[in-house]
Amino acid sequence: MSLRCHVGPQSVVVFDRIAVGGFLKNVCSTAAVTRAFSRLPTFAALALAAVIAACGGNDEQTGTPITAPVVQPGSIGGRVLSASDGQPVAGATVVVDGATVTTGADGAFAFAGLTQVDRLLVTITAPGYASTVRVTAVTGGLTTTVPAQLMPLAATVSLDAAAGGTTTVPGSTAQVTFPAGAVVTAAGAAPTQPVLVQLTPFNPAEDATLVPGDYRTTNSGAAAWVESYGAMTVVLTDAAGGSYNLAAGQSATIRIPAASRAATLPATVTLYGFNESTGQWESGGTATLGGTAPNQYYEGTVTRFTTWNTNNMLSTVQVTGCVQDSAGRRVARARIELDGITYSGTTNVLSDRSGNFSVPMRSNASAALHARSASLLSNTRAVTTLTGNVPLGSPCLILAEGAIGIKLSWGLQPLDVDSHLLTPHGTHISYLAKGSLTAAPFANLDIDDVTSFGPEIVSIRRPAQGTYRYFLHNFSGTFSPGMTGSPVKVEVTYNGNTTVYRPGAGEGTLEYWHAFDIVIDSQCAVTITAANNWSATEPANPNAAGTAITYCN
Repeated sequence: MSLRCHVGPQSVVVFDRIAVGGFLKNVCSTAAVTRAFSRLPTFAALALAAVIAACGGNDEQTGTPITAPVVQPGSIGGRVLSASDGQPVAGATVVVDGATVTTGADGAFAFAGLTQVDRLLVTITAPGYASTVRVTAVTGGLTTTVPAQLMPLAATVSLDAAAGGTTTVPGSTAQVTFPAGAVVTAAGAAPTQPVLVQLTPFNPAEDATLVPGDYRTTNSGAAAWVESYGAMTVVLTDAAGGSYNLAAGQSATIRIPAASRAATLPATVTLYGFNESTGQWESGGTATLGGTAPNQYYEGTVTRFTTWNTNNMLSTVQVTGCVQDSAGRRVARARIELDGITYSGTTNVLSDRSGNFSVPMRSNASAALHARSASLLSNTRAVTTLTGNVPLGSPCLILAEGAIGIKLSWGLQPLDVDSHLLTPHGTHISYLAKGSLTAAPFANLDIDDVTSFGPEIVSIRRPAQGTYRYFLHNFSGTFSPGMTGSPVKVEVTYNGNTTVYRPGAGEGTLEYWHAFDIVIDSQCAVTITAANNWSATEPANPNAAGTAITYCN
């Protein structure tokens, strides 16, 4: 058994519990101390020395048990954004362990004084949006940023519960068919007013992270993971905010639009309902593929309403690696995340006390791997698996202070959309010259995608003073739909916060969209300014090659 003592904001001293003089003692492990000293700054090393002294000879000689060190409380925070346009959602209700906060105009929320845990549920609701549950960890002494985007309600349809009927989402295959008299109040009584059916389908092919939870389930009592072929939230309410569901013994027929990054859609999948209390998916029947591409759907019956996901359980292998900071110190409790490229789903783990990790991933697949800790963000690596475990080897993922991540995703068409970044060095980063994270310009196209959906990911490890210009090129040159209708989404993450950009009107048959500029001033303050300009040729580089560069880290 091991105990952890928190020393400084990112450092953990490991104690081994051993038998000494007939007592189970918390004794400083020599190996742990050596590792800890090797990665601590001076002030934390002094604190560690004091802790080591506290583990010294007098207690061992007398046999007096040493009280286990107490881990500091941690905090979480973030901003609630609309998944449709990236704007902050004011007035959202965020609930953590029974405590509630309401977001202001900037969509921000924060909770302090939380006990360190590996898995914490953050429930978010807002008028006009489908609710969601985000899953995060709490680390003592740190503030962990929780990404949060809400899907706007797709349709709200009035239902005569006594007569039953079919409710649909216009322009979609999403629908629910209710038998007569199947809907009741929370107390089990028949409704006395029209029931409002709120329907919100999710497209995990475009963004798997918008589905509630983190794709975790259980299989014979053990943790397991699923991939999605489409999901939909169904909520029954009324004009006064009442709550309704299906009566005992009743069922309804649900159609969920089929959507996946997988090459083929299975004929039959398992229906999984989301458990808001555990943050996990629970199997609840099967669904069958119907319709004709591109208007296919999965149809099945359900006995309650929540978010329903059409899933298959992942057959996984392990991806192993390490994570460290820019000074080479290993980072414990970093959140390691895999987001499928050739499938729709995510997995995650926390790095161990030595900064190592082993994260499950679908076999015979490709995914994007990155890490985050507090407000720090790592570079992203593309991982491809066959049927065996994949050791990443050197180098580790690097969590850098002030790093900026840019993620591009889009739909089935156009087939190929390209990211371009013009840097203060005067360099042009794209698929033609991907850049470097270990030398100037310290910016890189980590992942390039040419077969729909993305992602394409650009990392800036050492921001430099000056202007970074980011634009997209519709490399396919097709416009049915173009980038606007695809739809394209660009997420910029800096200092823990994410800003979302989508192309506006004016595309026509223009191939280039200048999305935004990142301006870093002489004090290293970062300002991201939306451009939203369309052009027939690529935007000009505002920087001259060979200009003297000042880095901010």
